[in-house]
Amino acid sequence: MILPQGWKLIEKTETDSTNLDVKKLPAGSDKTAVVADVQSGGRGRLGRPWVSPRGNLYISLCLEKIPLAMAGMYSFLTAVSLAQAMERLCSGIDVKCKWPNDLLVGGKKISGILLETDGVDRLIAGVGVNIVSFPETGMLYRATSLKNEGFDVARDEMAQAFLLCFDYWDNRLKTEGAAPLLDAWRERARGIGGPISVNLPEGTVRGTFYGLDKDGCLLLNKDGEIIRITAGDVFFGDRK
Repeated sequence: MILPQGWKLIEKTETDSTNLDVKKLPAGSDKTAVVADVQSGGRGRLGRPWVSPRGNLYISLCLEKIPLAMAGMYSFLTAVSLAQAMERLCSGIDVKCKWPNDLLVGGKKISGILLETDGVDRLIAGVGVNIVSFPETGMLYRATSLKNEGFDVARDEMAQAFLLCFDYWDNRLKTEGAAPLLDAWRERARGIGGPISVNLPEGTVRGTFYGLDKDGCLLLNKDGEIIRITAGDVFFGDRK
């Protein structure tokens, strides 16, 4: 596998969680990726289980010395990098970014992202991509895989393309700021201008997906009032 300059790769046959593996890495492991064939304890956002059979991509990246003010941008950076990797490998694919951390194909979830911090000096970007299989039950959203959508991609091809795209956007974020990255995310965004509902801890709010602010927060237009949302589960359409 061809890696971007300065990156290291640790490959595992089976592990509990690649994010946990990154947490165990010693200091000075910046730009280290851990990839596994199978995860026995994969997790998604809010601790939800991520079903992790053989054949899909499970990879976590170790990033050190990321300024706290920039950390939130890495969810968008990871999503855009994954979308570009799929676009390069799968001719004609229409990948959509779903706020805050999913990718969709045909309206169904094909990839999820889990960002975690470890202390004050380490950011972990965990990624799961459904390449050959996907869970058909027990999911908050319907899912699919690249194979199910008619695309034949090897796991290592996807890992390599993702890392190359990630390194490109990481360099751009650090030199140009967040604006180009957020523009690339908006170009692929699902649902801007349409009706959405957002499940929040205090209840569900409904309105029109107005866009993102400069920090990447979701802006919801509810009867003319713009509401800024930092986290929540988004559903499209007039879901009651």
